[in-house]
Amino acid sequence: MVTMTGRRMSLEEFLALPDEKPNLELIDGEVCQKPMGKERHSRAQFNLLRLLLLHRITRDGQPRPELTLRFSGSGRANARVPDVVFYMPGRAPIHDPYPTEMPDLVAEVRSEGQTVDALERRLRFLREQGVPCTLLVDPELATVTVHDAGRAWTARRGEHVTLESLNGFDFDVNELLD
Repeated sequence: MVTMTGRRMSLEEFLALPDEKPNLELIDGEVCQKPMGKERHSRAQFNLLRLLLLHRITRDGQPRPELTLRFSGSGRANARVPDVVFYMPGRAPIHDPYPTEMPDLVAEVRSEGQTVDALERRLRFLREQGVPCTLLVDPELATVTVHDAGRAWTARRGEHVTLESLNGFDFDVNELLD
């Protein structure tokens, strides 16, 4: 176990570190460790991956859990590990272990101890880097906060979500949280 949390380093130094669980991230040049996901977190993450793999619109795309995305040229050293990323068919960076091509969708599932505000900042950063659609899944509050095609809203249990950026991919909030 490396346990370098709080240490400052370059993107190159960070990417040379061995894998560690829970995942390490580089946020503005500082090493941070993601919280450990518990059962509800894991179930919501799995449900989103399953929905993406089975839906007629997205089934030929590439969903990935906890894929490290690297950011260069922003003046800040960053390597982020969202809970779920998704590339529409034909867009997956198959040969890049740390892609710089932004996915079509990024989802974060709130873990125990994480604040909604902190996750919103994470997702805002990713939207600023070119991710067109983000989801913040909150199993505790039973909500999904959606940013898609310039719109933002929060859906609750019993509500339906359709994502314009993903050509109409849709799901019921209950499908993510059950």
